[in-house]
Amino acid sequence: MVVTRGPLQSNSGQGNLMVIQRFNRDGSGLSRVLGALQAPIMEAVWQLGTPTGKEICAALGSDANYKTVLTVANRLVDKGLLMREPAGGRAFRYRAVEERDAFLSRIAGNVASGLLGNFGRPALAQFVHAAEEIDPAYLDELERLVRERKGAG
Repeated sequence: MVVTRGPLQSNSGQGNLMVIQRFNRDGSGLSRVLGALQAPIMEAVWQLGTPTGKEICAALGSDANYKTVLTVANRLVDKGLLMREPAGGRAFRYRAVEERDAFLSRIAGNVASGLLGNFGRPALAQFVHAAEEIDPAYLDELERLVRERKGAG
């Protein structure tokens, strides 16, 4: 199911970085917040650095349609996730605006803030429950993070 009722949280103070417009509960990885082709294009750009459209297409495999990949890459430019620079002739090189880890951290923060802001304690309880179900070691990490935060404040 795709939730598309507006941004989960604004990105005020973060320039023109993408605001989450959708969250696909049934997806996985980046395809939860990006389209089915946007996610692998972003992964390819992060892996390759500053690839051309042809290099992105090659990284995606033989099923990738060059024109479709360019269209989607240019949409990622419009969303502020990629930058495009001339590479000679009619070709362009694409570069991610944020490092992968920074993007994931920002998106996870947007989702968590949106859920906690809208649902409060039930959302918090579900974070704890999910952490325990996915990997009980996450509970120890959560406890460490809370202690660290309280000590810093």
